[in-house]
Amino acid sequence: MAQKQEIDIGLSIYNKENKDLTYTIVDKKEMNGILHYLIESRARASTGSIYLSEFAIKERFNILKESDLNVETKPSVSNLYSKITDSVNKES
Repeated sequence: MAQKQEIDIGLSIYNKENKDLTYTIVDKKEMNGILHYLIESRARASTGSIYLSEFAIKERFNILKESDLNVETKPSVSNLYSKITDSVNKES
């Protein structure tokens, strides 16, 4: 049987659909035979923390690399505005 690859505590991840949503893995716990990770939002207006299964983490999130942090990005509002205008332009 293949060994499961666990995600390290302290690792930063971001949502695949919205790169502005970044989280830090702060704990892990096995519930109902499934490994879950406790993630905390890195946003200023923190949304708190939540447990997600390892499957949800691997499906919905990517690991945030050091090089991703060094890249200058647009502010969150600017990214959201771009997504809205892009979707409106597609409908036109």
